[in-house]
Amino acid sequence: MLEHRHTYQRPAIVVFLDIRAAFDSLDRTVPWDCLLKKGVPEKFINILKALYTSTSGRVRAYNHLSPLFHSSSGVRQGCPISRFLFNFAIDVILETTLMDVSSGGVDLLPGERLLDLEYADDIILLCDNAQAMQSALNQLAISVRRYGMYFAPSKCKVLLQDWQDSNPVLTLNDDQIEVVEKFMYLGSCISAGGGVSD
Repeated sequence: MLEHRHTYQRPAIVVFLDIRAAFDSLDRTVPWDCLLKKGVPEKFINILKALYTSTSGRVRAYNHLSPLFHSSSGVRQGCPISRFLFNFAIDVILETTLMDVSSGGVDLLPGERLLDLEYADDIILLCDNAQAMQSALNQLAISVRRYGMYFAPSKCKVLLQDWQDSNPVLTLNDDQIEVVEKFMYLGSCISAGGGVSD
């Protein structure tokens, strides 16, 4: 998609977002509410809830086990449904938060705009103007806090593709996001010149 936009010299601001300890910090009530909103029958949600009652863990360090501790947030490490639960939650969070961003996204097809892409906790925001991008960032920062999560601004990056104007200053929680020429995303290097390589 970015390569296609580059062919026609269509500018884009691409922001790569990092949620600090995303899978560990998600409020446990969020997946259940999100599954309900998406129409999953309550009896299935109750089965999933049962897997998350009274969760506890231990940490092994230097051949010693820590005392047992209880966990009340996040999805279970190594559980096959954890990614599924997190994806449902992040999808609903982004959908409800970003639907009011006016002029957000980039043209994909005539009449269709794409504002966000996500794979688990790897989120990309796309805009063709800085004001819409800052609005999306502000709204998302507020929204994820409501769900027990926080962005790690130092790990978030901005990539400006075919950008002719001066570099916009974009912030997340009052921290300026670094502008980069290339970024590794899901094993591929995405560059400001429109290239994508492994």
